[in-house]
Amino acid sequence: MKVRCPGCGHIANKLPPSLRCPDCDNFSHDWLIYDWESFALMKRRHIRYNFLIIGLSLLNLLVAISSKSPAMFQWLFSLLFIPAIISLFCCRRQLESESEYEGHKGRALIHWFIGFRGF
Repeated sequence: MKVRCPGCGHIANKLPPSLRCPDCDNFSHDWLIYDWESFALMKRRHIRYNFLIIGLSLLNLLVAISSKSPAMFQWLFSLLFIPAIISLFCCRRQLESESEYEGHKGRALIHWFIGFRGF
């Protein structure tokens, strides 16, 4: 796995444990990681999670409609399919553009429902 320092552009074979560049001695969380296989694996996992969330939210919507539920939480839970669909299409677009892959940041692998910035 190759990584690149965002400050000076130094390329290393692995991410330094201290996240400090050995050349410029700058600390950064934004190291660029060049590892398509791990990126694609995580995006495929995100797609599976998104399908699960879409299925559960649509099932919840069906139950809420059929039972005429007055519970607002149940209706609001059904709205989770909107960010899941957006994330699904973003992940699929990223997987289809392997030739345009120029590395990713570590926070690109966080799920949208955990960090709200993973897509």
